[in-house]
Amino acid sequence: MVLAELLAEEAEVARLRLGRRIDGIAVSGNNVDCRFADRNGRRHGLRLDCRDFDADPPRLFVVSDTGEVLAGDSWPPGLSAGEHPSLHRPWVCIRGTYEYHVHHSHTADNWSIHRQDIRLADLLSHLLEKCGC
Repeated sequence: MVLAELLAEEAEVARLRLGRRIDGIAVSGNNVDCRFADRNGRRHGLRLDCRDFDADPPRLFVVSDTGEVLAGDSWPPGLSAGEHPSLHRPWVCIRGTYEYHVHHSHTADNWSIHRQDIRLADLLSHLLEKCGC
């Protein structure tokens, strides 16, 4: 119950802060889904899997309109950093994502240092910037 309340609060803050940059944000279980359109009008979906938030940072997935997890070549332009060397799936090199903090070159940049400063609204804003939005 505590995680559900935390995610609901985080999503509401993100909705208010991101405003017209997003089409919507929804919490479903441990997931926070954010819909947006890039500068070319193409719609995208970001899913933050927050199963252990905020003890661990959220895991990032890009999803279709139906919620299907998309391969890296279907990610918004400029977002994917290729295949993660240990997770073997697409990832983005942005502090505050699980994938960033478990990457071998970022293990010294521990999530515990940032967990009070990087909230979901901050992370989503950074992701949107990376997509040119």
